[in-house]
Amino acid sequence: MTIKVIIHIGPPKTGTSAIQFLLQRDSKRLAENGIYYPKHTTDINGISSGNLNSIYENTSSGRVVSNAKVVTLLAECKKRGLHTLLLSSEFFFERVSDITEVLPDAHFIAYIRNPLDSFESLYNQSVKRHHKISPIQSLPKLPQLYLNKLDELVSKFGVGRFILRSYSNKAFVGGNIINDFYSILNIEPPIMGKANINTSYSFEALEFKRWINQFCSPDLALKVDKILQTFKSSSNSFSLIDPDNYELYRSHAIDALGSFCSKYSVYGFESLLNEVSSTDQKDYREQNLDVSEFTKVAEYINNQAPEVYKSICYALYLSSYQPCFNDKYGQVFIKKYQLSEVSDKYMFKTKSLNFIKRLFGKAIEPEQLPINQSAPDDINRLRLKLGLAESISDVDILKELAFIAETNKDIGLAYLFMKRAQKLRPNGPLINSKIKIYEREIDSFTVKRDDF
Repeated sequence: MTIKVIIHIGPPKTGTSAIQFLLQRDSKRLAENGIYYPKHTTDINGISSGNLNSIYENTSSGRVVSNAKVVTLLAECKKRGLHTLLLSSEFFFERVSDITEVLPDAHFIAYIRNPLDSFESLYNQSVKRHHKISPIQSLPKLPQLYLNKLDELVSKFGVGRFILRSYSNKAFVGGNIINDFYSILNIEPPIMGKANINTSYSFEALEFKRWINQFCSPDLALKVDKILQTFKSSSNSFSLIDPDNYELYRSHAIDALGSFCSKYSVYGFESLLNEVSSTDQKDYREQNLDVSEFTKVAEYINNQAPEVYKSICYALYLSSYQPCFNDKYGQVFIKKYQLSEVSDKYMFKTKSLNFIKRLFGKAIEPEQLPINQSAPDDINRLRLKLGLAESISDVDILKELAFIAETNKDIGLAYLFMKRAQKLRPNGPLINSKIKIYEREIDSFTVKRDDF
């Protein structure tokens, strides 16, 4: 039996997370209809890379398609007596050429979205998940990266290999992306209710997240992200593009979509073009929160998850040498808790490893940090790198790191190292004296603490 292979490639910001979430939950019923959808993991927000690891493996030269994994998937599909292998991942969008080499008969599902919507949505996503700090760019021409890339792929591999659909409420079969996707599979959609996956931020939540991206670790940012998705305000629907630019970009989007849809058959393209032409811009907001708006978000986080608020507060204290600590938001945020109320809990490993790396002149990204590496392992790593004798204690190393940080005016990090040294030597007079000095210096940066 020949296995039919269907690969959903997104592209990004076309409802992929919701599709993958429901496909995974509905895998049993899909199998009853002859379709094998392999399992995959999701993060705390229900977000996933889909079936990326089902056919790719990590090597020293990066991710490559694994022939062995592909053979195993096809064999499993046959073993179960199923006729179709269905895979989904936005990662596949950039790797269609690789995939066709091992799955030469595969067909690809891709959704076409208004490039103007994609531009704003991708920026918002970069703030939500990719630690973007800068405001959205004002460009002379609307970027159309996904549309241009898809044009290149369809032209190269042939329109017969692609199932092209319009990403538009006016074009979806059944009025939503899930019903539309299941119509491609020729299966009744599941009765599961709406899946709230990767929920959009309100304007206030987006700007708050952009601010904490300056100093929060990725793990902490992910926890904040989950809370911010539930923060609602009157600015849940907004646009960051200046109205004049928006109209210019709209004309660019119409021209690009018209050109693409004149070359290829795209289901629902007339409805998509009509939506792009007739939909009014959402309320324009300049990227700046007033203090009252910022405070509402901060209060919400503290009410929903005080431990997350304290984690942010501690990370901010440790960033007392950065402008974000002394700006109007930073000073408002730390009013709620003193340093002594939030210390000794968070971020030692991330901050210390990054500082050690800086000593060697090599910065590392937080996602490169070893997940299970303990603090003693970090010290041992430094000891080996510098060739330090065993006679030099961990406490002495931590103290010296604190002194270096202090000399560099990095008082938050100096405090971090000295607190760690205090755990190993609780009664050390110099250590305890320095900690008090650091606490006073950090507290001296703050304004008078009042309740919100």
